[in-house]
Amino acid sequence: MRRYFVYLFLVLLFRIPATAQNGFVGKCGAELKKHLHENFQPKTIVPSDNIWSVFRQCDINADGSVLDRYSSQHVPFPSDSISSPYNTTIDYVTDRSWWGTRINESIKTDLYNILPCNIDVPMHKCDYMPGEITDTIYSNGIWATGWGYIDEYRINLYVPPKGYEGDFARIIMYMATIHHAEHWSGQGVNFFLDGAYPTLNGYSKSLLLKWHNQDTVSDIEILRNNIIETVQGNRNPFVDYPYLTDYIWGEKSTQPYIPETPREKIPLRSTYSISTDKNIDLYSPYIPDDVNWTINGTIVETESIPTRQLGVGTHELRYESTKVKGKLKINITE
Repeated sequence: MRRYFVYLFLVLLFRIPATAQNGFVGKCGAELKKHLHENFQPKTIVPSDNIWSVFRQCDINADGSVLDRYSSQHVPFPSDSISSPYNTTIDYVTDRSWWGTRINESIKTDLYNILPCNIDVPMHKCDYMPGEITDTIYSNGIWATGWGYIDEYRINLYVPPKGYEGDFARIIMYMATIHHAEHWSGQGVNFFLDGAYPTLNGYSKSLLLKWHNQDTVSDIEILRNNIIETVQGNRNPFVDYPYLTDYIWGEKSTQPYIPETPREKIPLRSTYSISTDKNIDLYSPYIPDDVNWTINGTIVETESIPTRQLGVGTHELRYESTKVKGKLKINITE
């Protein structure tokens, strides 16, 4: 599920040049994971008293309140620039206890692993692993904890907030790549494997890849990458290059990465079919390339959109630049 925010009109989304992918070419599996581990490390340890000043830039709703993925509440930020909002704390997506005594400051303060949340979240989430539950213990309608199964063993698990499953998967895969451990502790032993590769065990690999593919990269993740990079000096590569997960843990983990040859764009037309048309290219020889696009009122940051993402029905496309603007409608059928 994609989430779009009004304030993104004010943000220049970062674009990764194609040449940045050169380091991935010819690599897969352990070699590719090692490359990411070596080249995407945090360059700066962010002091704990600076965390909330960063959240004010990358975890904020359109109305200026804190973006709490675990709750529908809109709590305003305090008037100063460093304090946490009322009744709000931080959540570590990958629990710090999993590193045991081997945890260091870089792991403790890695901003990609830290999210603002209601003060009750850590009490319910504890050190549980993410998963799919069969018996609920706690739920507020947005996220939940309960009992689930791993290899037929009944265990406590938590379900990430709805619509953020892919975000959580990419955070955890980032942590497993950038901060993997020689020996895991606590619940980490049930989720991760010791050592540099593959780090994800059978259970976590299947779960995270499923969530990653079902809930694709959102604008808020791109914004987080941009803001956190300015203070921490690194990016989450699985947000910029989501396809890399398949070359590390998925079906292509034994196939060296080779960039695909860009396909020729197909000009816009009035009718599409989900069964025969995979994508809708936002392109027309009669429309300048520098226009901004919206579909059904939602900002579009990509050059094409899957027909299945839009779904069957009539959809309105609008384009605008400083020189031109216009609109057209397309119809998608089965």
